[in-house]
Formats: sequence, C-alpha cells, structure tokens
Amino acid sequence: MGKRNRARRDGLGPEALLPRPPGSDAPVSPAERLWRALLAVTRNAVGVVGVLFLGWAAPTLVVLYFADTLAGMWAVFAAVGFKLSNADPRHGVGAVLEGALTATAVGLFLVAVVAVPLGIPVVMLLGASSVTWRQLGADPTLATGVGVIALTGLVGAVRHVFALAEGRVGDASVKQVFAILMTRWVLVLIAIYNLGFILGRFGLYAIVLAYAAASVWSELEPERFARLIPDRRPDAARS
Repeated sequence: MGKRNRARRDGLGPEALLPRPPGSDAPVSPAERLWRALLAVTRNAVGVVGVLFLGWAAPTLVVLYFADTLAGMWAVFAAVGFKLSNADPRHGVGAVLEGALTATAVGLFLVAVVAVPLGIPVVMLLGASSVTWRQLGADPTLATGVGVIALTGLVGAVRHVFALAEGRVGDASVKQVFAILMTRWVLVLIAIYNLGFILGRFGLYAIVLAYAAASVWSELEPERFARLIPDRRPDAARS
C-alpha cells in the first residue's frame, strides 16, 4: 500500500479537510478530528488575537458578530422563501428572478422580526460600555466587515437553496445550520447578561471570547451543539 493510500486510510490526507456529508455515520479518525480542531481554533482565534494584541476595536467586532448571525439567518430564511415560491429554473431567467425576489423579501422580513429581540442586549451592552454609534461608524473595518458578511450571506443562501432541493437530507442540513446559529447567539446573550453588564467595557472582550468559543464548539461538534436547546415541538411539527 502506497504512502498516499495509507494517509487517506488514516485520515491524514487533504480529504480530512473536506466537509463531511450531513448525517454521515462514517467514524472520524483521530487525525481528522485534529485537523478540524486546529482549523476551527485558528479561524476563530483571529478575532480574539486581534482584539487582545493587535488593537482591534472590541465593540466593532461584537457588532460584526451580530451582523454575521443575522446574515446566516437571512440565508436560511431566503432559501426557504425561494423553495416556497416554487420557482423552476427550467422556466427561464424570469422565474429565477421571481423566486429570488420572493426569497429576499421573506428573508428580510423574518430577519427584521428576530433582529430586535436578539439585538437589544447588544445595544444595551454598548451603551453600558460608553460606546457611541459615532465611534463605531468611524471604524473603517466596520464597513469592510459588513460587506464581507453580506457576501458570505448571499453565498450561504445559494448553498441552502441547492441543499433544500435535495429533499429530506438537505432539509435536515439547513435546519441544523439554523439551530447552530440560534444556539450560538443564545450562548452569547447568556454571556452578555452574566458577564457583559458586570464587567462594563471589559465585558465586550468577554463577549468576543464567548463567541469564539461557541463557534469552535459548533464546528467541532455540530450535531451535539445544535441540540443544546431541545426542540419541544410535537414530532409531527418537526417534519
């Protein structure tokens, strides 16, 4: 057996970096788990390192975390709206545009509904930390970050549209994505109420750490993380 084949068998090759299919029952090798842990920690540590050592503004990063959560939720809502529009790409560009408009409208409406209850604690925390909106607007990284987040939200919506077209497996995958987004932000809200207001301006640093830790956890154990908040709906309502 060649070295490449042995590496694939042991989970040491580049295949370990590829996403696992939803619902896959294939065992995760220790090497693959290590790869994913290193990637997750490194990716989510960027914001923490930037705030603690590179002079990044913690208030701006907290606002971008909130924007990233809303963008992820919009992507899910928009994909569901596209599916409900019954748009058929085989009917031409007009049908696709009609479905896209419906998806955008549904996504924006539902995000506006959830943005208020999810965002009020952030506004209160910024006020308690003596952070003004003028200060946030003066930070050039805010506009850049929002632009990148908007682009990733659009890409996510397209991916979810294709996932929902696959049937039950795709439905389960998109539901898990939404559960992860909601669970992660709930943990951030818990951190805000228990640490943010108590620590004052330093509470913003605690929120950055909490978001990074929750993100790492959600990437390493997505199924378990998505089930932290149990679904108490009847079984018929879940399908």
